[in-house]
Amino acid sequence: MDIQVLSPERQPYFRTQCEEDNGGCSHLCLLSPREPFYTCACPTGVQLQDNGKTCKAGAEEVLLLARRTDLRRISLDTPDFTDIVLQVDDIRHAIAIDYDPLEGYVYWTDDEVRAIRRANLDGSGAQTLVNTEINDPDGIAVDWVARNLYWTDTGTDRIEVTRLNGTSRKILVSEDLDEPRAIVLHPVMGLMYWTDWGENPKIECANLDGQGRHVLVNTSLGWPNGLALDGQEGKLYWGDAKTDKIEVINVDGTKRRTLLEDKLPHIFGFTLLGDFIYWTDWQRRSIERVHKVKASRDVIIDQLPDLMGLKAVNVAKVVGTNPCADRNGGAATCASSHPARPSAAAPLAWSC
Repeated sequence: MDIQVLSPERQPYFRTQCEEDNGGCSHLCLLSPREPFYTCACPTGVQLQDNGKTCKAGAEEVLLLARRTDLRRISLDTPDFTDIVLQVDDIRHAIAIDYDPLEGYVYWTDDEVRAIRRANLDGSGAQTLVNTEINDPDGIAVDWVARNLYWTDTGTDRIEVTRLNGTSRKILVSEDLDEPRAIVLHPVMGLMYWTDWGENPKIECANLDGQGRHVLVNTSLGWPNGLALDGQEGKLYWGDAKTDKIEVINVDGTKRRTLLEDKLPHIFGFTLLGDFIYWTDWQRRSIERVHKVKASRDVIIDQLPDLMGLKAVNVAKVVGTNPCADRNGGAATCASSHPARPSAAAPLAWSC
């Protein structure tokens, strides 16, 4: 219980800068003992614009997290890394997660209900896209340019694709897959990469239509659970839960090296945004990140159980195009059949 004494002597009135028009602040006006005796502030996870008065529309760099029974959103714009639970019902066992920056949908796989679902970034408007002939959908990737959705299934041992609304489903890869897991795309170059943690672990590459398949790495691998593509630098990163390493290789298969190999007991989710690689660790119950050049390491969240996949995105930024972006290439499902010509943004020869 609590008690307060109210009196003009205890709570005297005095005029403040926040009294008139909220100090000109769009959201919070907070009093301060220093000139100008107030500051403007924003809701958790949102940055203040350069004018010092107006908050941005929302968090721009965001970490989307799949836990077993919920989805969460973590702002990377501010250092508090507060996680917000998306209000989505009936999540039984979420595994992989991705985001479409064009329409603002979050996509995820659910292993228990054997389905692929999507919802708005705030959790509203949830809908099931695919729920037939799915066993263990471990990986998911959005082609935000051609408007397609790719996934891996360790039960059916297939890689499949649909339109983002769940129509025009097609099997792309169904041979020589044992335990396919992580999948990442480069829509501009027309390529996809995936990991397989089966008896003969490997990392493979193919065109987005499944053609031109090629093994990129098949030595000194254990359980390559996580995969992330740095499109600007032409590098592929992966996290291995058996060798306990984070490694990197050029997309042409050269210059493989270890980025981190300390205190990585069980990497699962894995993603990259800007200069940082983010991952979830089952044993440490943590979300961590490492600078891709300096190898400096930070803990984002710790002591959070049931961590699965994660995706770091800039929700305010859409980049890239390919021939499928123009009226879907005139087809029901359009996927680039060969890599695009390298540009200044892609200095290496992108091919499989």
